[in-house]
Amino acid sequence: MSKLINGARFLIAYARLVRSVANLDIVFNLINEIVDHEGDEKLAPILALPAVQAMLDRGDPPLVLDLVVLRELPEGTLGRAFAEFIDSRGFSIEDLYRHDPSEQTEARRLQIHLERSHDLWHVVTGFDTDEAGELGLQAFYLAQFEGAIAGTILSAGLLNGVLFRPEDLRRRMDAMATGWGYGKSVRSLLGVDWAALLDQSLSEVRERFGITPELVLSAGRPAAPELAEIPAAA
Repeated sequence: MSKLINGARFLIAYARLVRSVANLDIVFNLINEIVDHEGDEKLAPILALPAVQAMLDRGDPPLVLDLVVLRELPEGTLGRAFAEFIDSRGFSIEDLYRHDPSEQTEARRLQIHLERSHDLWHVVTGFDTDEAGELGLQAFYLAQFEGAIAGTILSAGLLNGVLFRPEDLRRRMDAMATGWGYGKSVRSLLGVDWAALLDQSLSEVRERFGITPELVLSAGRPAAPELAEIPAAA
């Protein structure tokens, strides 16, 4: 019975995600459903990764991103770039702190790490926060580590395009293809102690992971032009 209930909860959350695939609140609620009811099982492949185990073993405190402090960092630092990224989009990051940091299950600690660092991944990689940008970053995630969450979001993004934005499907596919290749080509961003990097130069942080200016540019490129009509065979 519990599996049926969990399945129903997942389907409800997934349906909401299909309606609004770039809404991070819905994404976080979906992740919360997974962690609350099936965390150990669903997240086991990620929890077993050396980078994640190293993070858990280090006992890093949950990441705190204080925009007041980050706005005062020198121009060009990761923390300053993050603050500008959030401010320019009118985002609120208060919901990132809705979990009790004293909850110490490995699944919850991983969830907090992924949620609080998500927009830092945007800043470092160059993916935007519209539908295509979010899907590009999720493809980047999936290229870097196995997990059902990124695959779920990618499938919802495509279904959303089919049902509501068919004119945007090619742009989304371009972003996903870019994110997949991009994520395969650079060092892992998973399990990183982001707090230690906030006062460092963004360009140096990118270089640390093998992220070139060309890769950052590729993350923000528009969709490829429409294919020319193929002439009919004689």
